[in-house]
Amino acid sequence: MQKRHAIVVGANGLIGKELTQCLIDNELYEKITLVSRRYFDVEHPKVILEVIDYRELHKHWELFTCDDLFYTLGTTIKNAGKKDAFFKVEYDYCVNIAKIAHHNKVKQFLLVSSKGANPKSLFFYTATKGKIEENLIQIGYPTLHIFRPSVLLGQREEFRFLEKLSQGFLKMFNFMMIGFLKNIKGMPSKNLARAMVIQAEKSEKGIHIYSNRKIHEMLKNG
Repeated sequence: MQKRHAIVVGANGLIGKELTQCLIDNELYEKITLVSRRYFDVEHPKVILEVIDYRELHKHWELFTCDDLFYTLGTTIKNAGKKDAFFKVEYDYCVNIAKIAHHNKVKQFLLVSSKGANPKSLFFYTATKGKIEENLIQIGYPTLHIFRPSVLLGQREEFRFLEKLSQGFLKMFNFMMIGFLKNIKGMPSKNLARAMVIQAEKSEKGIHIYSNRKIHEMLKNG
């Protein structure tokens, strides 16, 4: 099987770190480029770290060339400061990178979106996620994977109060969430990373959207 090159955008985040380890452990990937806003320690012969300013993507056009691009970059309105800044990080950076990568003939784009993503949502966060998905579909990737997890379980570097509150609740009651409740069941970051790599390996053409429940079932069946 032909070896692959993967790019992880947002590599120093909760999902990005787990993805990096999954890709390092996977023999299919011989090169892993980590894209981040800041430097962090990472040492492995497969791995290359690229620190960039996302506001100057035009300077990094050739960087986004690979087989599989995993997009995990995200923020919160609180961290961004205001809705306009949040939209720029969440929407502009993602869509612009996706367009550049598509121009560079990237075969697969894998996005961490969110449960409830819908461009017509009454909530700004899920509406933004929905608009991102809508635009990625229009770009026309041969293979597009969209993952819509519920609350992510894991240790972030920055403190997110509401997410921390939800994590505490879900850690206590996750085992009870079966059937339709799987769609709100907490998603361990390590599990989401595994699911993304599993689907990337398959290289199935088309648009694939995975609900929180489907991700849980995928890993259980796998």
